[in-house]
Amino acid sequence: MPNMTDQVQLAIIGAGPGGLAAAAEAARCGLEVVLIDEQAAAGGQIYRGIGRADRATKQILGPEYGYGEVLLKEKAAHAMTHLTGATVWQVTPEREIYFTQTGTSRVLKAEQIIVATGATERPMPFPGWTLPGVMAAGAGQILLKTAGLIPQGKLILAGSGPLLLLVAAQYLRAGVTIDALVDTTPRGNHMRALRHLPAALTASGYLRKGMRLLREIGRQGVPHYKGALKLKAIGKNRIEALRFDCRSGHRELPCSTLMLHIGVVPNVQITRSLNLDHDWHELQRCWRPRLGAHGETAIEGLTVAGDGGGIGGALAAEIEGRIAGLQAA
Repeated sequence: MPNMTDQVQLAIIGAGPGGLAAAAEAARCGLEVVLIDEQAAAGGQIYRGIGRADRATKQILGPEYGYGEVLLKEKAAHAMTHLTGATVWQVTPEREIYFTQTGTSRVLKAEQIIVATGATERPMPFPGWTLPGVMAAGAGQILLKTAGLIPQGKLILAGSGPLLLLVAAQYLRAGVTIDALVDTTPRGNHMRALRHLPAALTASGYLRKGMRLLREIGRQGVPHYKGALKLKAIGKNRIEALRFDCRSGHRELPCSTLMLHIGVVPNVQITRSLNLDHDWHELQRCWRPRLGAHGETAIEGLTVAGDGGGIGGALAAEIEGRIAGLQAA
């Protein structure tokens, strides 16, 4: 492990698909690499816990999850320093990284930095959303991946986007009963999306995956309410019911756990703190840092790779990480 007061050639913040791919490529080229991550093991959110997942867990979470083993093996094949349980709380324009690990604050200086902090779930506020028993779907997925924990009682999943369908399918494979899937996608969105169908067919694997998830959920007989509006969580000390309007009318469903998801946005905490320029992305409805063709920022030696620079998913993050690692070398 390098002395934390010395300068290293490359520091990578985040050990998800982008950070792992960047670290492997840079180390393969002979760079001294330090990989910094807040979690106890590499994988990020998408591949969380893959290093110790058994066969049953992999079957529940699906083949895309299992692919994370490829990145872990690639990382293990190259010499690098991996700092786990490290919370980064400041990055300076001089490429100093301040972080806390095991209760101690430390600083690491780097010739180059790759920021691969991924995405964060978009908040979904509505009346009652802070009641106990209401949580993000991504948080529920973390509990499933890290501890095998599943919700008890009546479960409702609400919101929109592919992660909501994926979490629903994973829970069903784990034997969880889902009492309702409440889809908040606006009614006109599907019609407006038709003009993009020819381009979408060039990546038809994603469409087929979505259709498989919908069929899997449908075969289990999960009630699916579409075009939901005016969501309200009802309860005194914790959630007891979810109230909403939908195409079939007004509904109030008993509920002890409500999981919410309405998409993800880039994690821009580091790039914001550095006062870098950010642009509004109209299609994804989020801010993302202004980057060069290979993820370069306005600060020399600081690059962004993966969903932290714009939402593209795990495979795109991996490719961007490899490009960033090669560029650093």
